[in-house]
Amino acid sequence: MVSPSWGGAGLFPGRFGRAVSALGDTTGLQPVVMPHAKDTLDWRSATAEDRASDLMDAFTDPTIRGVICVIGGDHAAQVLPLLDFDVIRSCPKPLIGYSDITVLNHAWYAAGLSSFYGPALLPQFGEFPVPDPYTVDHFRRAVMADRQGPAGPVPRADHLVEEYLDWQADEARPRRRREAPARLVLRPGAGTGPLLAGCLPSAVQLVGTPWQPEYRGHVLVLDIPDGGYGPADADRDLTHLRHAGLLDGLAGLAVGRLRLSSDEQDAAMHEVVMRAVAHRGFPVLGNLECGHTDPMATLPLGAGCVLSDAELTLLPGARTPRHPALTPLPKELRTDD
Repeated sequence: MVSPSWGGAGLFPGRFGRAVSALGDTTGLQPVVMPHAKDTLDWRSATAEDRASDLMDAFTDPTIRGVICVIGGDHAAQVLPLLDFDVIRSCPKPLIGYSDITVLNHAWYAAGLSSFYGPALLPQFGEFPVPDPYTVDHFRRAVMADRQGPAGPVPRADHLVEEYLDWQADEARPRRRREAPARLVLRPGAGTGPLLAGCLPSAVQLVGTPWQPEYRGHVLVLDIPDGGYGPADADRDLTHLRHAGLLDGLAGLAVGRLRLSSDEQDAAMHEVVMRAVAHRGFPVLGNLECGHTDPMATLPLGAGCVLSDAELTLLPGARTPRHPALTPLPKELRTDD
């Protein structure tokens, strides 16, 4: 468990404790909390040096099999110059997170490593009273499956969680659900390529930096955050990607489901997306189960995939030697006995 950005674990210890227990209960994995994962400094969990140290130690410790981020934030990019990617490449293991963790997902990919755009510990595994079965099932399938990887269509979720509850209070009921909006084919067609997923405003942070991955030829999945990020913000950020040439030559584009958004707001956001790619011919899909929505799928960066109308299908053979499955620690190395 690492906190490369915001210090939510220290602010919400009850939810953090529930999340740690739920991760172990639902996956059979043994959670290990890194030294600064529960720190709260200001708008960051800890200094950039301490956050980078937790990441490096997690990757070099042979008893740690994978790294899941506690939550996102806004400042994960501060650790990038402090990481030794040669060392990380020498001891590959899964890295999982979303939102601001995009900067790590994309930096890993630019360095020839793979990671997963998937659930974070605090918001998803800390859900009351238990994590959403869709989220857990697809996490297990994507991250803990055999070496063929999570082949097949990304499953459709029939429900959407549609409210916030106060994490400071003791949660006493599950959040309300409603019927999920259908996936929306914004431009029909089919495209095949490796998968690249990330949160739109976080991806923009890496434009022009050494950690920016290649977009051309990829099926790009863009997660649109909630919490006040609207069509005007997306219009600005998509314009930046377009001016940087990153929307040229995509194999396809999918946009995540919007949370706490009206039909009118959904339509405005999709109009902004289509305007940004108006002169490109690749297929475009809206309302994918991805990122800032619950439940959420887990997407392996670099996996071969096909975007065809309303289906995003992961191809067999997603695993590589640098992209190992997350498996429980061998019994002889466990410390919980």
